[in-house]
Parts: sequence; C-alpha cells; structure tokens
Amino acid sequence: MSIEPTAEDIVLCASSDSTTLAELEADLVGLAEGAFAVQGATTAADLIQQATDATKTGALIPLVFVDEWLGDATGVDTLIALNDHPGLRTARKVLLAEHHSRNDLDRAQAHRVLDGTLTVPWSPVQLQSLVSRLVTQFFIAEAPQDVDEVTEVVDVDVLSKAFVEVEERAKQATQRLERLQRSFLDDRSLSDDEVEALVIEEIDRALDNPPRTTVPAGTRILSAGDEVDGIRVVVDGRVHLTLDVEGRSIGFHARTAGRVLGLNTISHAETRALFNVDAIEDTTFIPLTLEQLDEALRHSPTLAIHLVSVLLRGMTRRNQRSIELRLQVDKLAQDLARERDELAATLDKLSKTQARLIESEKLATLGQLAAGVGHELNNPAAVVSRTADFLADDIEALTAGTPGAEMFVGRVSDARQAEPMSTRTQRQLRNELAEAIGDRSLARRLVQIGITTRDEYDRLLGASAEPELQLDRMERFHRIGTSLRSIDAASQRIVKLVGSLRAYVRSDEVVEYFDVRTGIEETLLLLGHELGEVEVETSYAADIPMISGYPGDLNQVWTNLITNAIQAMDQDDPRLSVEVLRTEEGNVSVCIADNGCGIPEENLDKIFEPAFTTKAGRVEFGLGLGLQIVKDIVVRHNGSITVESEPGHTCFRVVLPSATNGEIE
Repeated sequence: MSIEPTAEDIVLCASSDSTTLAELEADLVGLAEGAFAVQGATTAADLIQQATDATKTGALIPLVFVDEWLGDATGVDTLIALNDHPGLRTARKVLLAEHHSRNDLDRAQAHRVLDGTLTVPWSPVQLQSLVSRLVTQFFIAEAPQDVDEVTEVVDVDVLSKAFVEVEERAKQATQRLERLQRSFLDDRSLSDDEVEALVIEEIDRALDNPPRTTVPAGTRILSAGDEVDGIRVVVDGRVHLTLDVEGRSIGFHARTAGRVLGLNTISHAETRALFNVDAIEDTTFIPLTLEQLDEALRHSPTLAIHLVSVLLRGMTRRNQRSIELRLQVDKLAQDLARERDELAATLDKLSKTQARLIESEKLATLGQLAAGVGHELNNPAAVVSRTADFLADDIEALTAGTPGAEMFVGRVSDARQAEPMSTRTQRQLRNELAEAIGDRSLARRLVQIGITTRDEYDRLLGASAEPELQLDRMERFHRIGTSLRSIDAASQRIVKLVGSLRAYVRSDEVVEYFDVRTGIEETLLLLGHELGEVEVETSYAADIPMISGYPGDLNQVWTNLITNAIQAMDQDDPRLSVEVLRTEEGNVSVCIADNGCGIPEENLDKIFEPAFTTKAGRVEFGLGLGLQIVKDIVVRHNGSITVESEPGHTCFRVVLPSATNGEIE
C-alpha cells in the first residue's frame, strides 16, 4: 500500500509484515506534518521500482526504512542493493528488526549501507529522534538550500553543532590566508571554474600531464583523520564532504568541497583530513604527493597564485554557507521559541477553561442533587406536619368523656401554640409564684406547664381531690403539646430550608428581576451550621432597587464571600456584618465584612488571580471556587468587586447595576 505524496520529498519504507508497514507509515505521516510524503512496499523489487519512479520526477529520497526480512530478499541484502541505485545512494538507511542480529549489523556496516536501526515495536519518541537526526543529516549533505522545507522534522542540535565547528575552522583558515601575498587579486575577474581550470592546466604543464585516477560513485576517497600526504585535484565528477559528530554523520553542501582536495590540510602542521570525502558520481582526479606539488610550484610560479585564489574562494564559499546556515538555525530557533510561547499561552488558557468547566459541572451536579433532596424532603416534612395535626385530633377524641378532659386538651393546645419563654422570664415567674404558694419545687413544675399565677393554680388544682395526680397528668399533656409544637416547628423549618435550597441552586438560564436581599438571606440560612458562634449583623436599606441577572450565580458569590469571612475569623468574639445600600447612582452596594486577621497588603492584588490562596496551599473558597470565579460572575452582571482589608476588618464590596441602569444579556 502507499500514501499519495503531498510533497516533493519522499520517505520509503518496506516490510513484508502488513501491520508493521501500516503502523510505520501512519507514524511517519504524523511526524512529517506535510514536510515529506511516505510510500510503502512489501518487497525489495517494489521498493526499488518506487525509488526509480520518484527519481524520474526529480524527487528527493532522504530516508529509507527496510525490515530485516522482505518477501524476496533479506533486509541487509536490500540495503546493499539500494546503495547501487542513483536515487537511493545518498539516502539515509534504517534497518527494522525485533532483535537486530550482530551478523546483519556487521555486514551492513562493512558495506557502509547502515545509518540507523529501529527496534520493533518502537516508541514515538524513538522514531521522532531517529527521523529528525537522519533527515537533518541528509539535507545538510545533499540539499541544504531546502532545509526550510522540512523544519517540522529538522534536528536543530545536529544542525547547530556541525556548522558551528565548520564556522570556527573557516575563521581560522581566513586568518591564515590574510598573511599570504595579495597576488591572488589578479584572479578576481575569473570564475571559480576558470581558476580551477588554470590550476589543472598549470599542474599538467609543470608535471607533464601526471596520471589520473578514476573511482566509481559512492567511493570513500578520504576519511576524516587519515594522514594526508598531498592533494587531489578533481578533473571530472563530483564529491561531497561529511563529518562524524557524536556518532552521527553530518553532510555538507557540494559547494563546500570544490575541486582541490586536501589543500586546507597541508597548509598547517597537522596533516590529517578534516572531513570524509565521498564520490557522488564517477569521479576522475589527479593525485599529487607533497613532493609533486612542491615540484609543480617550483616549475610554475603562477600555480601558487591560483592555488591561493582557490583556497580563499573555498573559504569564502564555506563562510557564506556557514552564515546562511547560521541564519537558518537562528530562524528555526526563533520559530521554536515563538511556538513554545504560543503553546504555553494555549496551555494556560486551556487550564483555566478546564478549571471553569469542572466548577460548572460541580455546580450543575450540586443543583441536581439539591433538587432531588428537596423533593425527597418535602414529602416527609408534609407527612410529619399532617401527623402532628392527626395526633392532636386523636388525643382530643380519646380523652372526650373523661373527667377534666377539656382542661387536659386545653393544656395540649396551649403548649402547642405558646411561644417559648426565655430562661430569664421563666426564672422571674417561678420566683413570683413560689412566693405566692410557698413551695418553690411546685412553682417550678407549674411554670413549666404554663401556670404562672396563684389564681390559675387554685382554679385548676385547688379543688382537686388528688392534686398530685392531676398535676402529673397536666404535665404529660403539656409535654404532648410541646412535642407537637416542636414537630410543627421542625417540619416548617425543613420546608423553609428546602425552599431556600431550591432558590439557591436553581438554573439561571433566563435573566430574572430579583432583590439581592432575598438571596443573601437564603445564603445565611443555608450556612447557619457554619456560622456557629459567629455574631451576624444585617443592615438592609429600605429603598433597595431590583436588579436583573442570574440569582443562582450571585448566590454563589454570597456563599464564597461569607465562607471566606467565616474561615478568616478564628479568634474569640467573631462578628460578620452584611450591609446592602442604594448608591447615589441608584445601584446596589453589598458589603460583607468580618473582624478576622485581614489580608496582607502584598496579597491584595493577587486574591482575584486563578486558584490563589494563602491557606496552606489549599483552595477553600466556598464550594471550591476561587475568587476569580466570583469576580467573573460579578463582571458578568456588569458589576464590580473591590476589597479593603486591615487587621480586624476586611470588607468585600460588590456593586451591581439596578435593572433600570442596565440589564445583562
């Protein structure tokens, strides 16, 4: 199978295993991002045919992957065969295998046809590193002018290290050339080819046409580090230079080599080759030993002038190429830095958006739970309230016809309807009754069942033949009444709490007109268990205008601000004040203040930042929302929120426009 090319450059891969081939093609396409196309083959013959077709179109093949076994050949034999193909000779070659055989690796290395290995299965990081390194080496060596077209996969480190070293060497060579005689200026009007032709002409004239040597394409003419005993003057064909850097082979542009090889090396004491020199095509050159070169220079005074010109021009070309590549590296670095900053900004934005989505989901879930709980609580609360009425009716019916029934039923009714007395009032009435009847213990029992005067005592118990039994029965009926009163109060509180909870978490999909005081009271009611010993003072102006917006969202604001205030007051005598005023502009101002420790001045400008907290690294704003969310809700209502704080007094002030001054969309 194959993937239609979308770019001129093509990466080939071959495997008889269809699964491995499909995965490799897919991963390479993902890495390429359009920088090159990917074509696959299942046999060596298919692979060579694809390379032939691509070469005819002028396409470059920077990289070839070959499995250890194909349908018609082994992986190593295929790599060796590829090296004889003009379109694949310079391609970087990779051997795929689950376990690489040492024998296969040694054979591939011996034939110089292996640039890398890939273990099956591979990791994305491993594949990306291998592709980036080898593609970068290929374009540096064969088509550096096209590096910009594959910036998506280029290895900037490889590019930088190779050319920094070349740039330094070129600089040193230029400094040495400055000390030479300036006679090479006579060659300024000649082209590079013309000067090199003059060198060959002078060598032939001085040495009577010395013998030529011809090598086939792909021949390593010279290896870096080899002892150089002369120069080689290329008469026909082309060569290119490579350099092994940290186990990687870096290729240089064809312009870098020129026709006179070894001239740089013999110009200083260290006579070892700086680069590998390989023939790109069949190449003919004149090999000259140092003795032959010295003889030629003695017989041809102009040869030295032309050699200096060749040397300088070569250095100039390398310097220019080095500068071009340095500019490309800098551009790539700038592009990478910009993309990194854009990615960081995008990640930050995504993180904030994700946090808001989580909180929105949290609130939506809370609303669903509250609605369900409210529905479940309303029914039993109604049953409890009706049961209390039934109990009162049943007691009246069961006691009818018994002595004193009317009095006992009255005790139940009075106790059920009476307002609870304060401890101070009970103590005062008990003292007065004890003085009147002369029995403090009896007075305590009488006051507890609502008998507070001597006349009432005489009327209800004075004529009884068994006053103790009568009092005991009255106490029991009174307790029944107070129990029914407690049942009534509890069921009514449940209904009220459920109503507040529903209003608090109701869906705010439609803009409503409402009074902020209602939402604040609902919030205080729901937070009653947290307020505990906190003294709460509320001050509401009478002329508060209605506002338009989403009451459920604003209830979240009140919850977070009040919860923050509660958490800030860890001292004795905690006090919370809530003030709602009408501003001069006719808007609504809400101030929620506490007498806690306050907010340090250096943190006042940070408290509305995402997830900022001073609570031991925990975010504890209300239901888990930060003050930034609070600010977002207020701003959504076209309002503002400010804070003033000092030890002993912190006030968060929210100002919201009235419905007449501005509606939100």
